[in-house]
Amino acid sequence: MKGVNYQRLNDNKTRFCDLRSVKLTLLILILPLTLCVLFLGNNYSINTHNFKPLNYTLINKLEAPLSQKNLIFIGDVHGSYDELLNLINKINYDPLKDHLIFVGDIVAKGPKSIEVVQLIRSLGASCVRGNHDDKVLQIKNILDFLDSQKIPLDEFIKEHDIPKDIVKSEHGLLAKELDVELYNYLLSFPIILDIPEYDLYVVHAGLLPDVPLFEQDPSDIMTMRNIKNGKPTSKKDVGHAWSKHWNAAQQESSSPKTIIYGHDASRRLKIKPYSFGLDSGCVYGGELSALIWNDNREIINVKCNKYVD
Repeated sequence: MKGVNYQRLNDNKTRFCDLRSVKLTLLILILPLTLCVLFLGNNYSINTHNFKPLNYTLINKLEAPLSQKNLIFIGDVHGSYDELLNLINKINYDPLKDHLIFVGDIVAKGPKSIEVVQLIRSLGASCVRGNHDDKVLQIKNILDFLDSQKIPLDEFIKEHDIPKDIVKSEHGLLAKELDVELYNYLLSFPIILDIPEYDLYVVHAGLLPDVPLFEQDPSDIMTMRNIKNGKPTSKKDVGHAWSKHWNAAQQESSSPKTIIYGHDASRRLKIKPYSFGLDSGCVYGGELSALIWNDNREIINVKCNKYVD
């Protein structure tokens, strides 16, 4: 066995350290430029692909003792505070025995989004992040960034040709209203809630049946309606409903999973063996729905006022 050339190792180590220093210097120089491109680019657009919240949790598990309570899943609330109160009363919610789980999109479109967030938080409920919740978080991050950099909002909008409705829209106004506690509460919502005791996943929009959970795009999980050629799409006139693909895959699986979701108001309640779609169009004058996870899989509804067309 040949001896070790320690001088060569030392030389290599020195060159490695020099290279690492160069890389670190480049990182320090490039990072601010990257932030500028991200936040200040003229082609700026706010969506879950090119501007994500500062952090997100992809998967949370619902653990005991919460998972051992009576689980009650509630569809898209969209700021419909009065209707949510009516539903909670109708299901005879008991905080000692029951645990509420929301499928996301608790804010926007309806008249009392902040009140909804406050109520859900006070009840200790679980919730996954919806695309409207996510949009409010994104705008909040922009506002916080501008504030931290002492960049006037009006000046930023004017100089970088950003549509005024990004910050003056309903989502922008909600972002301004969020205090730190409510912001952090919204930010804590996972993309996927895993309930192993019942082989359940809760998501806002859907999941791909043939892609591992950790490889799925959070944006797709919050927005998909259909699947075409194995790819998710938010369009409902392209391909077929993702739930059709999911149910077909679970029927062939030795360990099938059931998904509870919202998002797809145009299809209203969509109940299949391995998926439960709970967006029954409350904010459009439909109903707000709750699924009681008992032997009967009971669904309870309340009528809603129409807040948007």
